[in-house]
Amino acid sequence: MVNKEELFSRWRATLSRRYEAGFGAEFTEQAHQNLTHVFHDFMASGCADPIFLNGICSKDVSASTQRLGEMLLYERLCHSGLDPKPSPRGKGPDFCVKVEGRRIWLELITPSTGDDSRINELFKGYDPLNPCPVDATDLRERTLLRISHGIAEKLTKYEGYLEEGVVGPEDVLVIVVNDAAMCPDAFFYGVQFNADKGVGGPSLAEHAVYGIGQTTWELVGGQRRNARKNTSRELVENRPEPKRDGTARDPVPVSLFMKPVTEKAAIIAERATIISAVLQVTLREDYGVMMMFREKAENENRILEGRLNPGVLAINPRSRNTLSAPAQGKLMRIVEAPDLSGI
Repeated sequence: MVNKEELFSRWRATLSRRYEAGFGAEFTEQAHQNLTHVFHDFMASGCADPIFLNGICSKDVSASTQRLGEMLLYERLCHSGLDPKPSPRGKGPDFCVKVEGRRIWLELITPSTGDDSRINELFKGYDPLNPCPVDATDLRERTLLRISHGIAEKLTKYEGYLEEGVVGPEDVLVIVVNDAAMCPDAFFYGVQFNADKGVGGPSLAEHAVYGIGQTTWELVGGQRRNARKNTSRELVENRPEPKRDGTARDPVPVSLFMKPVTEKAAIIAERATIISAVLQVTLREDYGVMMMFREKAENENRILEGRLNPGVLAINPRSRNTLSAPAQGKLMRIVEAPDLSGI
């Protein structure tokens, strides 16, 4: 039997662990109430599929985290003024919204650590104030591989939807990457920042589709000063651990939105022209805290708006169907209040 109260207790325990010591029990309880309100709204919306309740209440962390992400993405879309609907055919991407009469489909994935136990080991030693350069690079490259895998998986899913006619050739297709499982068990992930960035500085999503490499420093001007140089790459080395059959892992394409020349990368980049954008967000229990700050930004203190992280939207310049500027604004808007005039 599905036990919703056990689910709600898990949310409360997670929020208490991350926030109660610094902000108090009342703060934690309000964040928890926000989550439960979203849950009930989503269940009544018609967007929750028949197995949603079993999934979100599952003791399987990956399954529950994925379903929580769907619920919170629904709330985010609604709050930005959109009207998310499920696929009318009962099969397809998670949500469909319309902007200026055009259909935009959103398919969410929450990449897990999979069989890469090293990520969890690195999280246990996570100390952003005293980082270990080697461990930090290792963690960023491993999490990039998980994000890249998730994007590739959803690209394949969208190809199937197109073939079956679930989505149309003129529709805008967006992959939403929920990086919740790529964040350490620490506060304010999903409120002020997303998962830690890649080795070159930008977000993991941008690394996964734009082929961003390590940032280096080079002497310029007759070796009188240093300048930062950005590098690019079409493939990244896979994990050093062998596959289950003992063979080495193949390199992974990370230039899906570019024009790579490497054969493997070029093939997937051509396939990826059906994707209009990748949206990276953090949708986990901390969203209840974000809702508290969002309300204050809308009703009390607009300065707080700049402290809330809307995520990262990586646009595909080679896409067959462009994501319009108004649609981009809607997807990236988390505070519903008049624009600041700057005067």
